[in-house]
Order: sequence, then C-alpha cells, then structure tokens
Amino acid sequence: MVPKETEWLWAVGNTASCSAQGFFLVFGVVGEIYYQAAISMNILLLIVFGWKQETFSKKVEKPMHFLIIAFVLVFAIIPLVYETYNPWCGGCTIIPLWGKCSAKDEGEFCIVRGNQKVELVLRLIAGAAILIVLIFCTVAMVWVYLHVRRQ
Repeated sequence: MVPKETEWLWAVGNTASCSAQGFFLVFGVVGEIYYQAAISMNILLLIVFGWKQETFSKKVEKPMHFLIIAFVLVFAIIPLVYETYNPWCGGCTIIPLWGKCSAKDEGEFCIVRGNQKVELVLRLIAGAAILIVLIFCTVAMVWVYLHVRRQ
C-alpha cells in the first residue's frame, strides 16, 4: 500500500493506505513480542510453580490481555497522530519522510511529513522491549528446563 508517488514496484496506494499498513504492521509486530513473553510466563507458572491453567486464566490472563492490547494500541496510534508512518524500502513504517526544503534546487532536505523525535523514542522503546522480552523468555525457559531436568 505504498503511495504511487514513491515509484516502488507495485506501488498502488496513497498516504492513508500507507498509514494503515504501518499501523497494522507495528500493532502486529509489537503485540507478537509481548505475547511471546505472556506464553513464556504461562509455561513458567504452570510447570515450575505448579499453577493450574484455570488459576492462570482467572488471575493473570485477562489483565495480561488488557495490558498488552492497550500498550500496543497506544504504541501504534502515536505515529498516526504525528504522521510518522511513511514509505520506506517498499513498505510503510515509522520513519519521517524527507524532501526538498523549498522549490529551489539547493540540495537541502527537510522533513516534509512525520516527526524524527517520535521515531527515535518509539525505536528506543521497541528496542528495550525486545531486549527485555528476550531476556525474560530465555530465563523462563532455562528455569523450566532445569526444573523438568531435576524431575
């Protein structure tokens, strides 16, 4: 859904379709990262701590879904507000769109759509989230492995 003006191969979209594609891409990728941590927590609680699936469902599952979906929605909506979903490399993602500052051919470029600070902050948050989830999932699965091995 990249805008036609980008001249990418099979580019048939517009700015709105690019923003929609970027929103759903970010929503899916960030949501998947947090749901991976949720699955690891489920396995950890069931196997290591002896929880029943019903206990997990009652105490943890609903708040966990609410928190993950709320966070991911906010994370994906912020670039919509600041118009920071823009075409890049044949797709649409969180990146400012650069163009000429004026009609004169001075060779100077400025941001014509989007916000560079929003991009930086969201990339830092996403990077930290990936690192935290990677560490949590690794520790949880090693813990489960050691627990099962002892048995």
